[in-house]
Amino acid sequence: MQTTRRLAVLTVLAAVLIAAGALFLIAPVWQPQRPAAAYVPAAVHTAEPEAPTLIDINTATAEELTALPGLGPRKAAALVAYREAHGPFATLADAAAVKGISLRMTESWAGLAAANH
Repeated sequence: MQTTRRLAVLTVLAAVLIAAGALFLIAPVWQPQRPAAAYVPAAVHTAEPEAPTLIDINTATAEELTALPGLGPRKAAALVAYREAHGPFATLADAAAVKGISLRMTESWAGLAAANH
């Protein structure tokens, strides 16, 4: 008699566990306002970020030079004219010799421009 009762209890317990498992599996279907969390893999980092392209004040056109802080079309044209008359600049600071361009302005070009020759 106890064996039959034990078997009945185990059967009911197994049925409850199966039902609970089924509810766990279909729970996302029950809650349509809450979508199931999807696995989104992290972005794969394969390459180093590119360094910004520096503007070479010895080869850039007047139009390209206007991308630098403080250089409008007139000052950029003056820089190109000075470069053509006196040769390439050795450093960014040398561009301060151009009328209208200050040493402070050339310092603001750090990381944006270079004087390659």
